[in-house]
Amino acid sequence: MFAGMIRIALIAVAITGLAGEALAAGACRPTLDGKDRIERSGACPSGYFVRGACCESFQPSPQRAAPTLGKKTCPAGTVASLGTCVTGK
Repeated sequence: MFAGMIRIALIAVAITGLAGEALAAGACRPTLDGKDRIERSGACPSGYFVRGACCESFQPSPQRAAPTLGKKTCPAGTVASLGTCVTGK
């Protein structure tokens, strides 16, 4: 019976420890309006301001999308992949 209580206590400690780490890992995600957030360690860098435990950028981040082919088509036997034509399998 005593061993069962110790096992339950250890499981409870592990769950609460993992939950805290999971919450801390997701605390500095980018905002919905595109502003970047980074973890704060001391003062925030230039272009960022303090928001809770994070540093948030003043301006939204530019989109970092892969280049597009536009209206260009790939030759026969190739397919579009990340903005370039590559041989199909």
